[in-house]
Amino acid sequence: MVIEDILEESRDLYQDQYDEIIGRLLHIPKGSLRSRAVGGTTYRYLRRHVAGRGYEDVYVGQAGDRAVEAFVSFVKERKKRLQERDAVKQSLKALGVTKVELQEKDYPAMFTALANAFAREGLWEEGLMLIGSWCFNVYVQAFGVQFYPLRTMDFDFGLRIPYTGDKADVDKLLRELGFTARVDPGHGKIDYVLPGVGMVEVFIDRDKATKKEIDKVRSDLSMWPAAVSHLKILTDHPVTAKVHGVHKAITLPSMPAFFVHRLVTARFGEYRDPVFRAGKIRRDYKQAALVSQKIEADKGLKKELEAIIAELPDDLLVKMHQGAEAAAEYVRSPDLTEEDVQQINRVV
Repeated sequence: MVIEDILEESRDLYQDQYDEIIGRLLHIPKGSLRSRAVGGTTYRYLRRHVAGRGYEDVYVGQAGDRAVEAFVSFVKERKKRLQERDAVKQSLKALGVTKVELQEKDYPAMFTALANAFAREGLWEEGLMLIGSWCFNVYVQAFGVQFYPLRTMDFDFGLRIPYTGDKADVDKLLRELGFTARVDPGHGKIDYVLPGVGMVEVFIDRDKATKKEIDKVRSDLSMWPAAVSHLKILTDHPVTAKVHGVHKAITLPSMPAFFVHRLVTARFGEYRDPVFRAGKIRRDYKQAALVSQKIEADKGLKKELEAIIAELPDDLLVKMHQGAEAAAEYVRSPDLTEEDVQQINRVV
């Protein structure tokens, strides 16, 4: 009995180590580091393989810059983590574990910690908004939308531009919660990762992302958000919700705005390659279908949906309808069914 208890504790210990290592590896960029000297100055690059195009060098920044060197150290960490992963797998195998899996850990605790930290800085009242799949999860908890499991390690937030609130050090806030800043030179942003738990990304609308506004966000909030298209659909239609464990109400897009945004971005948003991101697109459609059930059953939500659609410019209106029609291409039960597709097209 004592031996079995010891073995069980050892398995749990190694499984925890494996989860942490895999969580870290998920966020370490793949590729090899390169340096080029020009006129006495050294510049850093990350060489990555791009499908259909071969190898490309992505510019990281000037050697010696603190953020650039932090990124370089992060990339160099991959080899060590891979060695650790293999060693832990061998130890688990020796203990009789033949299959190890990445475990989703501490999501609720970290989400509430993030939400409360942003609340202390007053950011929910000043244009910060929860978006993405965690937004859908709040719809489930607060508004009774049918449950659908989270399959993401991202905590996504949108920020309304122009930002007119008080100054806050978001970089420090996230670091104090355990996150590590990660430079993404390809998209001109900095996101934050916490091994085994998740990643924080903040987005702003591309149409309003002038250099002046971006510089103001960097100065006032100490963060580098990513500019994406169509975010205005969400940030122009905020609602608030009270979530268990969060001391103040958080801000998120209304369900009709979320529904329209999902249809537009499923096929026409950034990071939606239909070949490599089919799973993500399918989940977006599923969330749209489940949210649309609540919209269909509520006269107020139906009226709001009609108003949002009426104010869409012609190009987005076309994209929304094309996105709804394209849902049929991603049917795969139980993730997305024919009934889900019919539900989307009936409501839109």
